[in-house]
Amino acid sequence: MVVLVIFMDMMIYGLLIPIFPQYASSLSVEESVLGVIFGLYAAMLLVFSIPMGLLSDRLGRRPLIVVGMLLLALATALFGLSSTVLHLAAARTVQGISAAATWSAGLALIADTCDPARLGEKMGIALSSVGLGTVLGPVAGGLLFEYAGYTATFILPAILAAVIGLLVLAVPVRTPRRESPHLLPRGALPNLAVCAAVIVAVSGTYGVIDPYLPVHLYAAFSASPGMIGGMFAVLAAAAIIAQPTAGRIYDRCGGSRCLIPGGLVLAGAATLAAVEAETILITAVSVFVLGVGLGSALVPVMPILAEIYRSQGSQGAAYGIYNTFYSAGLSAGPFAGAVVLARWALPTLFLLLAVILAAAGVLCWSAIGRSGWR
Repeated sequence: MVVLVIFMDMMIYGLLIPIFPQYASSLSVEESVLGVIFGLYAAMLLVFSIPMGLLSDRLGRRPLIVVGMLLLALATALFGLSSTVLHLAAARTVQGISAAATWSAGLALIADTCDPARLGEKMGIALSSVGLGTVLGPVAGGLLFEYAGYTATFILPAILAAVIGLLVLAVPVRTPRRESPHLLPRGALPNLAVCAAVIVAVSGTYGVIDPYLPVHLYAAFSASPGMIGGMFAVLAAAAIIAQPTAGRIYDRCGGSRCLIPGGLVLAGAATLAAVEAETILITAVSVFVLGVGLGSALVPVMPILAEIYRSQGSQGAAYGIYNTFYSAGLSAGPFAGAVVLARWALPTLFLLLAVILAAAGVLCWSAIGRSGWR
């Protein structure tokens, strides 16, 4: 059920990509304002993830998931009925708040109910639904828009989101509740700092890749929108394959000192290879390897966070923190890229990203060795 909830959230997120800019232009929305509206999602995720996680520790996971899905339905319907810029901004704001609720409570629910010996694999499967939703969302959005029109493109998914939210009420789930959940367990700060560094490194990479890889592909290969979309499908496919696999490896063998630093270094090498590639095929292979590296680095952090907070009964706080740092990296990536591009060319941006990923991998290798993680 959690996988379905996360998939639905990301599919609707992707639904906007081929439609929203075109519709916003019909409302005379400037590009800078459009960027702000898009950024409201990450901003709300950043602000509300920890409060929603703590609230799920107090009230239980299911109420937060249900509320989150109903808010997602409301936000999606608002997109379909919007006629002003303020309506679009309000819809995007509600969508970000709904994601904070469903993600924080949903991931905590997996940690609560799953055997710890298989938590890595289960978290990998949950995260792979992100890639699947990201791929299918734009496809569904384009088809619905073409054959059903703008309003129906959002009303139909809104109804589906509401139905899924109500179905969650029928699922018998008992999770621990804590009157005073702890945001920061005693002695956990060093381990949390390493987890945060990995999360920000991975999400920050996506924050750079999402806006600037299409620019590189167009400049280097005159890539069409279809080719660019295909490249992102390759990236998502790599994550879909790598994340459950990395989780399964962690569950059976541990190996966080290999998976996390190795994934970051591999991602850095793949970033450099992608920007230096002379053919679109080599670029696609490099992007696939990039997805494998990022997925391998990120997944082990999920059961490690669960272990840090398990004795406190505060898994909502754990995954509220995860969402907060993920959204922080995702938000910072485009701005950091803009700062770099104000002085240097696009290849320099990717070179710096590759160096940062490699350096983060080396530092994490040292820190994980001192932490005693599996």
